[in-house]
Amino acid sequence: MKNLFKILLVAAVLALAYVCYARVETPIRFKNTKTQRELRIIERLKDVRTAQVAYKSSNGHHTPSFDELTNWLQNGQVKTVRRQLELSEKQLEDGMTEQDALAIVAEAKKTGDWTKAKEQKLVRNINGETVVFSRDTVIAPALTTVFGDRKIDLSTFGRIPNTGEYFQMDTASIITGPEGHKYAINVFQASAPFAAYLGDLDATELNNAVDRQAKMGKYPGMKVGSLTEINNNAGNWE
Repeated sequence: MKNLFKILLVAAVLALAYVCYARVETPIRFKNTKTQRELRIIERLKDVRTAQVAYKSSNGHHTPSFDELTNWLQNGQVKTVRRQLELSEKQLEDGMTEQDALAIVAEAKKTGDWTKAKEQKLVRNINGETVVFSRDTVIAPALTTVFGDRKIDLSTFGRIPNTGEYFQMDTASIITGPEGHKYAINVFQASAPFAAYLGDLDATELNNAVDRQAKMGKYPGMKVGSLTEINNNAGNWE
């Protein structure tokens, strides 16, 4: 009987120790996993923001559709200006504009007399090469224009890392400006709620995280942009 009591006592002590350990370890493990996953989500949301800004620059508005966004990245083209040389602060202070500089260069090319262009420093020798002030419009593929040489997997571009779920994304128009001069600003928001990327973790810790955000009036998850305010496409981690 005494042996049975000792065994039960040891078992109770071990069970209590495990409960105490779990109470301490579970929040720590939840926080660490949350941090690791959110680092990847932040990087993806930054890419979405970069793509949305470029899409708007090219099309005049944001898109609420990842299908449309990735199709544009894959098949769209972007007009960019290739710039050779910049006007100095003194040139700008003296009233020279880029149009003035281009006109001087055009005249030099037409007449073959580069005296004035050289005097205005619109022709320079850089690393042994003659560089002439110019502005040329170049049409290039959207994907390489936006992301350069980076490897972007468009098949998973709209998905939340570590999950099979898509980011939630939408657009809106916000009216702003002084009375009598109101105008609309097109905005977007892409977001990932806690439940989408933390749902496989401890339910109590997940609910606590959601409650904390709610009490502070903040979005329970990661997001970039806003549908209710003009925030320069900021992320809620910034």
